[in-house]
Amino acid sequence: MFAWGIDPNKCLLTSYVPKKNKNVLMLSTFHEDDDIDPESREQMKPSVITFYNLTKGAVDVVNRMKAEYSVTRVSNRWPLTIFCTLLNIAGINSQIIYFSNTNNKILRRLYLTDLAKELSKPHIIRRSKVTSLSIPLRQKIKNILGHEASAPTTAEQQGEVKPRCFFCPKR
Repeated sequence: MFAWGIDPNKCLLTSYVPKKNKNVLMLSTFHEDDDIDPESREQMKPSVITFYNLTKGAVDVVNRMKAEYSVTRVSNRWPLTIFCTLLNIAGINSQIIYFSNTNNKILRRLYLTDLAKELSKPHIIRRSKVTSLSIPLRQKIKNILGHEASAPTTAEQQGEVKPRCFFCPKR
């Protein structure tokens, strides 16, 4: 069965039943006619479905790549699910653009690791300027940024207790 949308929503809705109790619905803005593909013989597939089957290879590749390294979490909130899917696709697209610009083929895992580090670096630099960070956290930040870890101060080496703030109670 075929149904056509009227102007300005020109589209073709195709309903195809390949087996009993199985219905395939396709909505296409590319196709405008109700052609039956002659190569499908007795199956009598619409040309819309044949065209989709010929061109869906990239979708399968992207789905496989998304499943391999995914940021998706189990969630009942659909906005989070969509956001994670967009992050997965953005990672794939950015790797394709990186490869086409540099001709440097890099493993996907390594690319995503480098991408995450580069995207989080401005936040880490901003966070390192907070004066109330603990010393181990400060050292980890310096290691991530590529600086040498700062040596402990003389007061820390000798185990001296820092003076108490006079606003805080003794407890």
